[in-house]
Parts: sequence; C-alpha cells; structure tokens
Amino acid sequence: MQGFGPPNWYTGREHMSIRMASPWKHPETGTYYLRDRVPQELAPRVKGRKVSVPVDGRPREVTLGEFVKVSLGTKEPKRAKELYREASAALEETWRRFRQEAATGRVRLTALQVAEYAGQYYHATIATHGDDPGDPDGWDGAIDVSIEMSQQKGGLERLHGDEADRLLQRAGLDVDAESRVRLLEQMNLAYRQAAGVLKRRGWGDFTPDPQATWFPAPIPASQPKVQPGTAEVVTLSDLFELWKTDHLRDGGPARTVRDFRQKVDSLIAFLGHEDTQRITPRQISDWAELLRHEKGMSAKTVGQKYVAAVKRVFTVGKRKFRITDNPAADVTVEVKKAPRTRSPGFTDDEAKAILSAALLPPEAWGRMAADNKRAIRWAPWLAAYTGARIGELMQLRKQDVETHHGFTCLRITPEAGSTKTGNFRLVPIHPHLIEMGFLHMVEARPEGPLFYSPKAGEDPVTRAGSIGGKVSEWVRKKVGIKDDRIQPNHAWRHRLKTVAREVGVPPENIDAIQGHEDGRASTDYGEFTVRLLDKEIRKLPRYDVDSEA
Repeated sequence: MQGFGPPNWYTGREHMSIRMASPWKHPETGTYYLRDRVPQELAPRVKGRKVSVPVDGRPREVTLGEFVKVSLGTKEPKRAKELYREASAALEETWRRFRQEAATGRVRLTALQVAEYAGQYYHATIATHGDDPGDPDGWDGAIDVSIEMSQQKGGLERLHGDEADRLLQRAGLDVDAESRVRLLEQMNLAYRQAAGVLKRRGWGDFTPDPQATWFPAPIPASQPKVQPGTAEVVTLSDLFELWKTDHLRDGGPARTVRDFRQKVDSLIAFLGHEDTQRITPRQISDWAELLRHEKGMSAKTVGQKYVAAVKRVFTVGKRKFRITDNPAADVTVEVKKAPRTRSPGFTDDEAKAILSAALLPPEAWGRMAADNKRAIRWAPWLAAYTGARIGELMQLRKQDVETHHGFTCLRITPEAGSTKTGNFRLVPIHPHLIEMGFLHMVEARPEGPLFYSPKAGEDPVTRAGSIGGKVSEWVRKKVGIKDDRIQPNHAWRHRLKTVAREVGVPPENIDAIQGHEDGRASTDYGEFTVRLLDKEIRKLPRYDVDSEA
C-alpha cells in the first residue's frame, strides 16, 4: 500500500488537496489511519486549531498542523475502508467550513458541533449544581421559564446567549445567524434536561441520567502548562489532576472534567502563569471582575461556576498538602436576590381563572394529546386542594389512589418517580374533587400513570416533569397568567399555605399535607394520621367557579 507522500504530494492547486484513495496502514502496528495534508491556502489560518473527526460515529480530536493523522482504530482492511469514508467526508466538510470562514468571517456549525456544544452546556449545568441542587421546586420554575422563553421572540438569546458566547469564544468560532439559532435551541433543550436531573437530585435521587448519552462524547479541552523553574513548583494543572483523579474514582461524570478544565484554563489565561505560589486572592477577585464586567457574564455564572470550580480545585490541593493556603477561599461574588413585589401565590382572580379554564371541554384547547388534556383538566384542581408539587402530581399512578381506614387518599411516593424528601405521604382527597369525578377518571384509566402513557426505558421523573411543563405552558399561553414574578405551577403551593392559615390549619399539619419538612427532630416523632389530615383538608374552602368564568 502506498505510504505517506513527501511535501510535493500536494499539487498546489487552489482549494484542493489530494488524499490517498484508501487508508494508510502503519508498518509496525498494522493499524489503519486517515492521513491528509491541510490545504495549503488554509494552513496558516488553521494551524493549532482543534477539529473533530468522527470515527465509527465517535468524534476524535486532532490538532491541525501541516498534516492530519487520525487512527481508524482497526486492523481489518474492509472495516478500515468503511471508517475511512466516514472520516474523509467529515474532513472535507471541515475544509469547506474553514474556507467559508476565511471568505465570510463566519462559520456554519454542523449538527455534530451543535450537539457537542449543547452537551457541554448540559454537563456544565450539572457540574455546577449537581452536588447541592437546592429546592427542586426552583428547577420546576427553571423548566417553566425555559419553555416560556422558547416561545418569545429573542427569548432564547436572553436566556442562553451569554453561555453560547462563552462556548463559541472558547472554540474560537464566529458563527452565522442560522447556526446560532440552532445552537440556542439545542442549548435550551439541554438546559431543560439538566434541570430535570437537578430536580430529581433535589429530591435525593442521584441515579445517572439515562438520556445523557444523547450528547456526543466531548472533545478534551487543551491543558496548557507552564515550565516550572524548580521541582518544587506546584501548578494549577497539578491541582486539577488531583481533583480529577478523585472525581473519576468516586464515580463522577467524565464530562465534568472538561467543564472544570475550562474554568481552570480561564484563570491561567488571565494570570499568564499557573504557579500556585504566585496566585493571590486579589488576582482571583480581579479575574472574577473581568468575567463579569468585560466578558458580560452574570454574577451567578461567575460565582457559582467559575469561582466555585477553581475554589474546589484549590481545596483538594490544600487537603492533600500540596499547597498551604487556598487563595480562592474568601473570594465571593455577590448575587443580589430579586426584590419581592407581589405574593408568590396566585391571587383569588388568578386561581379562579385557571380553575375555570380547566373545566372547559377538551376541544376548546385545540390540537393537543389526550394525556396533556387530562393533565390540564386535573392538575390545577389537584394542586389547589393539595399544594403538592406538580411533578409529584403528574407522576401519580392508578394504584396511588387508595383507601386507608375509610379515607380516600393520594399516595405520593418516590416509587412513582421521586419526592423531594425521599419519603412517601398520604394526602386525603378533598370532597370537592370526588364530587367533580376525579375517582371516575382514575377508575377509567389503565394500570400505570394517570397523566401520561409510559414507554419502555423512559425516566418517569423526566416524563412527569415534561407533562408538568405542558400545564405550565397552558397557564401562560392559554389562560393568560403571564406575570413572571410567579411560577405557573409552584404558585399553588404558596397559595395553599395562605388559605390554610386563614382557616386555622396548624402549620405542622399543612406541612405534612404538602410534604414540607421543618428540620425539627420533634416532627419525626408520632404520625400525621389520615383521619387528622382529612379533617384539615375539609377545612379548605371550595372553589366555586364554572367554565364560563
């Protein structure tokens, strides 16, 4: 087989490179490779750039120089030719994009690139919040906002534009308008998926996301290192490797490593070195200020992503006695809490508008899946009388509607998907719901979820969250509750607290109904019986509304 040619292997004709018609076999290992010369007119422009070349459907990163060499990972001639065709076509597409970039200054992203960058965004979101995701109801709100903003002109740009800029700047790309739109759309879907995972983690469910493999394997970030002057120098990259080893050994996701590496690289680029003994708290604070005021990142992004990642890397280094001080320990970025200008719960008028609209005949809602219509019909009413989280309601199964000691109850249990506390609770059903035919609807349903049709292998928490998102979208778009100071589903929880106080329900009893924990050890003693909770539920006044309201 013909070997790799000398420099005159390239013809010199503009916009053309000559590649061997078949893979090149390494004379010692027997492994086949794609080998190509970078087109002469592009070489000065793209030298040092990293590109992704797919081999067997998985991207492999190569750094461009005078030539390109990519292992096809096989010693079988027939298989090598198949893989070569895939890689060769992708490389030609790369040259086309680089020529377009040279001609117009802007690049068109491939579908693979869009998926890769969306995946980076997904894993960065998980890495930042995954260990301590906070209140899952907040992620409910994040999903609601994601859905709502996707319907608004310019909404995705306002929501994810800063992060898109960061990803593209990191890759050194200036993309065309169409590519940016596609990237923002995929980033929004990735963010919504990440929010669903973080919501589950907020409930205590840390099982891996089965849909994470939807994203392509990321290209490893570059890891520049300075040359230490002495053997005693400890670099930021040294500390990063210590953190990385522990992270992967403890089962942490590999893609988190890329996100942390990017944060560390950002600090190294700012400092111009990575000698940990020369890094001061003031320098890290100045770096944070640069990211905020010159790069335009939000305070939350800088503090909870960039500074947090670097702080963790330094913490590992100090714990392992590689450094004596953590220069990032006292660096903080203030995130101002938005002032509250209204109640977070629905007003009387808003509640009646939603409940009235839910009573309209299903055909009034237009073209919509039957599962979604059923959810819209019952979710607001269930939330109004239970104050349960929308995900807990949308994951209910037929067997979760049961009778205890003569009281008909909802069993809200992690067995159906997830709960914030990780515990089950029984919530007696308000008599008004029974009169409205809720139990008849339950009886008519097949075994399994009440509000969605299950599919093999799908995550029930994600599916329940998706249905909850449909309800939220309906509240915003169809009912017209557009005040962004409230969350379309979560506002029922706030409202129930208010109503319960007005009718004299003790706080600990309404907490038991809603699944709130106050953190007091005494609360764990004894039980909140269904007899007690049914008495409290019956204190809640009926909503006297009709479909004409």
